[in-house]
Amino acid sequence: MLISDKKVRAYGYPAFAVLFYCFFMLDMFFAAPIAWLLPKTLVVTCIFTILVWEPVRLVALWAYGRWAGVHDTLKRRLIVVTILVSYGFLLGFLRIFIEGKLLRVWGVGVYNIPVFLMFTGISMLFILLGFVIYEVIFYIQRWQTTQIEANELKKLNLQMQFDSLKVQVQPHFLFNTLNTLIGLIERDQQHAIRFTEDLAYVYRYLLEANQSPVISLEEELKFARVYFSLMKTRYPEGLFLEVNVEEPGLYEVPPLSLQILIENAIKHNTVTRANPLFIKVQLGQQTQKVIVRNNYQPKYYVQRSGHGLQHLRKKFELLSLPPITVNSDKKDFTVSFPVIKATI
Repeated sequence: MLISDKKVRAYGYPAFAVLFYCFFMLDMFFAAPIAWLLPKTLVVTCIFTILVWEPVRLVALWAYGRWAGVHDTLKRRLIVVTILVSYGFLLGFLRIFIEGKLLRVWGVGVYNIPVFLMFTGISMLFILLGFVIYEVIFYIQRWQTTQIEANELKKLNLQMQFDSLKVQVQPHFLFNTLNTLIGLIERDQQHAIRFTEDLAYVYRYLLEANQSPVISLEEELKFARVYFSLMKTRYPEGLFLEVNVEEPGLYEVPPLSLQILIENAIKHNTVTRANPLFIKVQLGQQTQKVIVRNNYQPKYYVQRSGHGLQHLRKKFELLSLPPITVNSDKKDFTVSFPVIKATI
């Protein structure tokens, strides 16, 4: 736990003991001599505090460990309350037995219903107080975890942007892009204008990608197509993209997911007219996953850092999404990742 359980117990035990003693033990001094009653009331207070705090703590921690998800909060609370209310009735019996045997000031038996109900009510009060304390702790813990994950996700987004921009601004990329642009200006000015606009769009998208943890699959596909068109200009007869995604506006994905996979495919595979690279993007309607597949023809002289896939895996983990899967054989290299249904 981000909030130390030891500190909670260290402060909780004395607080419970003082509350119980002040409100429910001090009045006994009016019914019996102080000399023999003081140590016994202290013993009863200690026993009661242990019998309340520890079961509440154990049940709360057990339930939170089993149903920690936000969607399971109501279920977890109902289960905990049911268990603790049942225990509260049992503790009412125990209090009558302990105080009746140890203090001998009530002069009542276990079957005295008014006293039993009073004792049970007191027990319930402290049990529910303990339950509320741990619920507050769990809420703070979840909030702290969310903040930490949000900060990590922001850093990861920035790192992914930085890595993507590093690839785009590497000297050989700029050299190739400018050469391509010069060639287009000389023979096809309209195409050169579109190429320049696409290049500006790619950089703008990369710079703005961290503003939201997820983006419409439709927007991500639009960006992926524009990015691919830049690459296609360099490999007009060796690079092909097929997209088979129906109703992309209904889904969301982490930004740059497709761009990273397309970039990796082009970077790590041979792309020539004799050995064309085919990239296929499709959405599995049953699996609710985007599948990106390319034929496997690796460049063995290219150093493989693996940062792209590592960052993508980490991003899905921080968003509490199912992990991406990678499969490779002698024929194809395939990466699939889950989509999120858009909230309309």
